[in-house]
Amino acid sequence: MLNEEVDDTEFFQQDFTTASEWEIFNARLEEIFHEWKLSYGATGYRAPLERNQLSLCEWTVSKEKIKFADVELDVVRYKANIPEEENSTVVKDDESGNCQAFVDLMANENDYCLVDTRVDGELHPLAQWYGLREFVVVVPVKNSITNESQIRILMSSIHIAVSESSCDVPVFVQVMDKVQNVFLGVCESGSTRLSFDIVHLNVTPPTCKYLSGLLDVFKGKIGVSYMDPVAVSVRFTYSLSKFLSASYAVGKKVPFSEVGNDENVCDPRIMLPFGVAIDPVSELILYCTWPHVADNVVIDSQTYSDFDPMTAPVWSVRVRFEDTPVCYMSDCIQEFLQISESRRAITEYFPELAFGVTQNLDNTKALERLTESKIPTLASVLPGMVSGGSKKENVKLEGPLNDELLKDMLYYMFPDAQKDASQEYQTPQPGQTEFDPLKIKSAHLDSLVHRMATLLAVCNSYYGGKRAVAQLWAEFSQEMRYRVERCIQIPG
Repeated sequence: MLNEEVDDTEFFQQDFTTASEWEIFNARLEEIFHEWKLSYGATGYRAPLERNQLSLCEWTVSKEKIKFADVELDVVRYKANIPEEENSTVVKDDESGNCQAFVDLMANENDYCLVDTRVDGELHPLAQWYGLREFVVVVPVKNSITNESQIRILMSSIHIAVSESSCDVPVFVQVMDKVQNVFLGVCESGSTRLSFDIVHLNVTPPTCKYLSGLLDVFKGKIGVSYMDPVAVSVRFTYSLSKFLSASYAVGKKVPFSEVGNDENVCDPRIMLPFGVAIDPVSELILYCTWPHVADNVVIDSQTYSDFDPMTAPVWSVRVRFEDTPVCYMSDCIQEFLQISESRRAITEYFPELAFGVTQNLDNTKALERLTESKIPTLASVLPGMVSGGSKKENVKLEGPLNDELLKDMLYYMFPDAQKDASQEYQTPQPGQTEFDPLKIKSAHLDSLVHRMATLLAVCNSYYGGKRAVAQLWAEFSQEMRYRVERCIQIPG
């Protein structure tokens, strides 16, 4: 019997030296905490935060993937980029004072951080609730963690990893539905452990709607008799999102249009359309705050409350604007800037310019071709101007701009073509203004270039797009060519 070979397959053998999945998960968590250097130790805490600093500064987000059983998790570290000042490190004598999280939790400046002020995204709820400048969140990648056993196992792993790695940065686990923002966490420093628990209720108990009931819950959680007054900060928020009047919305005033001409009779200058089509203010928020008051000074119960918004010591107002308001000037300028990216030539809009038609316009001016005999010629307006040669056949471009509109625009750029010009240039004479190097690449206000750019932008936005711009540019070029060839002064 002793010489018989024993079949190993008949016995269940287990190698207890092999690490289980749970131990591998805990070891990986500790390794991540060590890589991120989440233990400050005896370095003390840094300078206290300023009001709203967490919501206004940039945040650094680091992420590591980790897998436990069949659940894939993301370990995400959030850290506020706060500039370090010289001699800003302060070391406390007591052991718990060295933990940065404990100091930030007790700081009054962190109460009621502004939200949605950052451009990249909203402030994380944990930073908003607790005022933490650095924390770690374990988030499931796909499905939410709703099983109570899984939550307990995951929290046990967090406790072990935090203790073994001497991590004094708060570590949270997101459980339940992600929309509910339920986070369970822990923070350890020396012999002190702080637990972060959240209870989600479908219906608010009547006692918790007032400060008196909340104080009873708070004192009950302490576990010992507490007779000293409790410091309380209270804020009431009032939101106004529906306005009865749209005083900011204005009608569009397009130059050379019937509405624009009627309203701009007294102003000879032609301006770009300005204003908004809808009210840019989407919401007006009023905060009434009582910062850091003792609970034995105020009363707030179902029958009586001292929290009257009119008696609040601190009022603050916020305005939220529409994300994409309809602004007349910005739309006009943006459309005008798109012309610079166009590679189409002017002859593509008016093919007749490519066949030498302009060669027959030597003695024909754009203004004279439009006005014919109804408007005096430049020869009758400018002294010493000689009309050369005989008239040839008038040739004009057919485009979106009609004759009357084009005539008004040309008179606006060349007011000297009229006897009684109402839109003369008001440019300063040479030597009257000091040289400004910052304006070396910009045109003077109400100069020829300024008026021409304004008209081109208006034509592009409201009078036919790029074809209208090409038509106005062709007429402008012909008038300029006529004046240069005959040494006629160019106004503006």
